[in-house]
Amino acid sequence: MQNDIGAFASPPCTAAVVFDSGDDADAAMAVAVAALRHAGMRVGGLLQVFGPATGPGRREMNLLVLASGDWIRLDEPLGHEAQGCTLDGDALARAGQALREAVQARPDLLVVSRFGKQEALGGGMRAEITEALLSGIPVLVAVRAGLREEWESFLGAPSPVLPTCADTIAAWARAQAGVGEAVSRRYRA
Repeated sequence: MQNDIGAFASPPCTAAVVFDSGDDADAAMAVAVAALRHAGMRVGGLLQVFGPATGPGRREMNLLVLASGDWIRLDEPLGHEAQGCTLDGDALARAGQALREAVQARPDLLVVSRFGKQEALGGGMRAEITEALLSGIPVLVAVRAGLREEWESFLGAPSPVLPTCADTIAAWARAQAGVGEAVSRRYRA
């Protein structure tokens, strides 16, 4: 799939928190966001938080809107026997709007909950992620290891890859905001 970002004189200021099963990227990002906010950084965007089980191998999917503290439930509660996709299209549209508003607020760091299957297929919040990357704001995105190739194809270039470690994530974000040691090159894989 062709990239959405186009040719840059330099790549966008972004890093992917690449995770696999067993890694808790959401918790690592939440801890990093809390530390960055405590240090006075303005952090906007969306954090994903899983809720209780909704069926075999499924959990409630929620997004925390960092600017307002509002919650958006991404999955439709279809019951324990639901087999197909439970993604709520209306909720995804609300999440996209919240991400666009976060870009307009020009935070020091923008957090994107996921570059997931929907985005890899050309949908989801792909347009909003593109807008965020083109804004010049440092962007932190969670990407499942199995979608890393699609993420880099979307970008048109490799991006720094961060482990699911809150300290490393926070250090990268501080470096992008001009605070602390520049660590982003160290994690380019």
